[in-house]
Amino acid sequence: MNETADRTASGKASRVAPEDRLDAQIGYNLRRASALALNDFAVELADAALRPVTYGMLALIDERPGIRAAELCRLLGMKSANMAPLLAELEERGLVERDDHAQDRRVQVLALTKAAKAAMPAWRRQVRRHEDRLLERLTKKSGQRCCACCG
Repeated sequence: MNETADRTASGKASRVAPEDRLDAQIGYNLRRASALALNDFAVELADAALRPVTYGMLALIDERPGIRAAELCRLLGMKSANMAPLLAELEERGLVERDDHAQDRRVQVLALTKAAKAAMPAWRRQVRRHEDRLLERLTKKSGQRCCACCG
């Protein structure tokens, strides 16, 4: 076994191979990157009170006005039972309008309200800033490593 030169808090040499260390594991690093992304997103969009899932819903509705609720669920990989309360929240906040489909009244089509349409460009810029910060931390461009997966 290839021992690391690292010492534990007690001063003993670690008996864990570098490739087996926690900070070398993909799942661990993906979880850390996810937590970093979620926290930064929350800070960036705090004023708008948007979470990644609600922003994603609004962005897709903006890109596809008149999208069916079922199609939105499919594109976001969500169950309709999980989507319904989120749509209700966005509707209550005056961001989304739901209308019956012209040919099939059982189908709901979605559109952004005027207020949401006006706010989307600023929200998209905020998300780009958030993603730029995240990518900077995840690449060598910053000259620092956030985790072992960043090299």
